[in-house]
Amino acid sequence: MKKNIKYIIFIILGIIALYFTKINYKDHSMNKSILACVIAQKNKSSDMTKAEAEIYCKEEINKKINK
Repeated sequence: MKKNIKYIIFIILGIIALYFTKINYKDHSMNKSILACVIAQKNKSSDMTKAEAEIYCKEEINKKINK
């Protein structure tokens, strides 16, 4: 019985740790995606400004995330 309780507590703590990691690093991943998109847009279209590319990329990435 005590062995099972240890495994259950370990699994619960692992799930909690994964949840907090997802929350903390979600913004970091999205910022990297936006930056990569801005660089690609600037290379693709030289007449697009950085601000325009950033707005476009944020909208497109948010569309894909919220699907």
